[in-house]
Amino acid sequence: MAAISWAMCGTAPGPIAWVTLQRGAEQSEVFWPMVLSAFQRAGVEVSGDGDPVAALALTLTERAQPVVLVLDDLSIQADCEVNRDLGRLLRDTRAWLRLVVTARQDPPLPMRRYHLAQELTEIGAEQLAFSEREAEQLLAQHKVGLSQSSLRTLLARTEGWAAGLRLAAIAMEGHHDPDEFVAHFGGDHNSVVAYLMEEILDAEPDDRRRLLMATGVPERINAELATELAGPVAGRAFAAMVRDNAFATRLDQGWYRYHPMFGQALRLILRHETPGHLAELDLRAASWFARAGDVHDAVWHAARAGAWPYAARLVVDHLEVGRLLGLRSGHVPGEGLRPGHVLGDSLRAMPDTVPHLAGAPEPAVVAAALARAGGDEESCAAALETAQALIDRSPATASPSLRMSIGLVRLADPQPREADLSRTLTEVEALLQQAPAHSLDQHPEIEALVLAARGSLELRQGRLNEAVAALRAAVEPAALAGGDFLYRHCLGQLALAEGLRGRPARACELAAQAEQLPDPGPVPAGRRGAAAHLASAWVAIQRVEPGRAKQELSKAQAAVRQCPDAVMAGVHALISAQARLLEGLPRQALEETREAVQEPPGGGREPREAAVSLEPWLRRRLLLLQAEAHAALGEPAQARACAERAGDADDLRKPLALAVAALSEGRPGEAAQAVHAVLTEPGMVPLDVRLDALLLDVRLAYQNGDPSRGRRMLDRALRLGDREQALLPFARSKPWLQPLLRHDPYLVRPYQRFLARLRLAPDSGEEELDTAMYGRLSARELDVLQHLTKVMTTEEIAAQMYVSVNTVKTHLKSIYRKLAVTRRAEAVRRAKHLSLV
Repeated sequence: MAAISWAMCGTAPGPIAWVTLQRGAEQSEVFWPMVLSAFQRAGVEVSGDGDPVAALALTLTERAQPVVLVLDDLSIQADCEVNRDLGRLLRDTRAWLRLVVTARQDPPLPMRRYHLAQELTEIGAEQLAFSEREAEQLLAQHKVGLSQSSLRTLLARTEGWAAGLRLAAIAMEGHHDPDEFVAHFGGDHNSVVAYLMEEILDAEPDDRRRLLMATGVPERINAELATELAGPVAGRAFAAMVRDNAFATRLDQGWYRYHPMFGQALRLILRHETPGHLAELDLRAASWFARAGDVHDAVWHAARAGAWPYAARLVVDHLEVGRLLGLRSGHVPGEGLRPGHVLGDSLRAMPDTVPHLAGAPEPAVVAAALARAGGDEESCAAALETAQALIDRSPATASPSLRMSIGLVRLADPQPREADLSRTLTEVEALLQQAPAHSLDQHPEIEALVLAARGSLELRQGRLNEAVAALRAAVEPAALAGGDFLYRHCLGQLALAEGLRGRPARACELAAQAEQLPDPGPVPAGRRGAAAHLASAWVAIQRVEPGRAKQELSKAQAAVRQCPDAVMAGVHALISAQARLLEGLPRQALEETREAVQEPPGGGREPREAAVSLEPWLRRRLLLLQAEAHAALGEPAQARACAERAGDADDLRKPLALAVAALSEGRPGEAAQAVHAVLTEPGMVPLDVRLDALLLDVRLAYQNGDPSRGRRMLDRALRLGDREQALLPFARSKPWLQPLLRHDPYLVRPYQRFLARLRLAPDSGEEELDTAMYGRLSARELDVLQHLTKVMTTEEIAAQMYVSVNTVKTHLKSIYRKLAVTRRAEAVRRAKHLSLV
């Protein structure tokens, strides 16, 4: 049809001689008379008797313009006389003859030579496939209208095959629901099967027909698999068969596939003609793929044959449970052509009775993994119990891969008990030590899951450094596995751990990476990651973005409701209370923390009877936040009580909480002593703790009349906060910090952008600096300051003032302290700004 349309367009370079070939046309005495007759109908008289090829070549080379010869439905063998003569004609006529061939397979001409010489144009199935617009026009001719989704479904199933679309259109004429028809239309439709049998199968000899039927069972086929399915004799005919079949498409590395509708029709015919043989061929294909190392295709064929125990054993033996758990998705290079999600799709059809009747634990393990991935924790627990019972009957027969598969399913529990998680981790980590390295290299999701579980356990127990180490190691294999859920989970947990240990910049970076991943969308209960949302909320608090923090906290709360988790609920309360404090609502912050630590509303110390015990580290954090809220409310006694209840664990936050309480109670000496202990701590101090200590030291220094120290410590705090983009400590200190910064533009200038985000940077129209903020200078100190403006050395100033060098140095120290500076140039600038010189 495409060739006819082209011929009628009038764009051909010359007259067109059209030959429609039929059976028997491969004989020279039939073929060449038909060609000569077509030339005569096109107005090209061929003179000469004897050799028709020579006569044609002579006639064509004497013409001024070329002639187009169309050979429609050409089907000849490579060793026949017609093929040799046709090649000779093409060589002798060159540009005077344009040949157009329509055929069901490539003609036996030197196609590659023509292609290299750029003398060949090929129009294949891809170019002839109908587009959406063309398919819509075809259906409209049959008065059939489809929705956009149904039209795309029909195009996907037919792959744009014109005859398949036409058969579907004919069948849909007058149908009451064309969209429903499309949902069930395929290669097994009666009209398609009848057409393919008439056009393809009935024309094939018996041995070729049997080969076609056998090789139509798998979705992709090569010569070795064809031999496995049809025997060595038929297998040797495979190359010729795929070459001659228009429905066979070459893939790569010797693989072919049939058009999906053709393959579907072949399987239906095979099922009707030889019942039971299809399942036998599927089992053969499964065995062949298993030996070839292609587990996905092996499981798919075993499942289609109904060999569920064999399919489950393949999954367990090859450690593919991670795929069933949804920890790995998409196509990974080097793993065959079948996408990973098909593994789960194949096994979900396994009847519920198989795990109980199989007598082997593997089907129960597969059922448990599928149930866990689907959020059915009750079915998962029952299946794991069945698998364990079968193993207990003969423990010696349980392979390491079986035990590891069960361990992986248990590690994926969204609500693990700490003792169970620890025990399972120990067992799986021991199995990993014994497993061959090459098998684990093929399954990065296993390493990622185990490391993520280890990190989660450490995080729950408050060992934040160990949690970060494990989760950091889990990120790379999780990314390699390609499963967005596991990768997002690892990034979220790592961001949360980094935030809790006081690394805001790193936490921000990790939370941003997690947020850039595709949203998991609707997922089963227990599979939504609260940690990622809590990390994003924590980052929003650090950036002083309470609105965004509320959004992320709402998402985290929904995840915790779906999958109750005391630790995540506690962290949620901790971050929510911080958000309330940031908004200036300390009373609401108290309510958030009291509910989390299960205190009665009156603030008593007795826990509720049905309280869920929190991890000690998290309880301490919540109590210290309560102390901060009480201090903000002007309740130093309650603040001190909460800080004392936090215990004596190795946590520098408690001394700071006590320092704030002491300062509120009017005991600055006690507060300064506690702050000094934190600032001189030799070990690693979390960033938020260090910044809080520095700012508290700044406040104490200014209150104690030591602005020089206060300014130095404030500069140090600003430098650290700017580098780490830690805004929260400064936002909490805004009431007393803002007046200091307003009167010190020289200190603010390097951090203008950082402080502007907190609206702490003074505007250009700010009032003049108040000299009362600084110590009053004596007359002799003013004289020294005047000499400093002339860039004089200490010795020169001493000589000018008739005093000793040491006396000048003493005056300089006093000047620096009173002006809150550390260098001469700063002192001169400050003095000029204060109009002292």
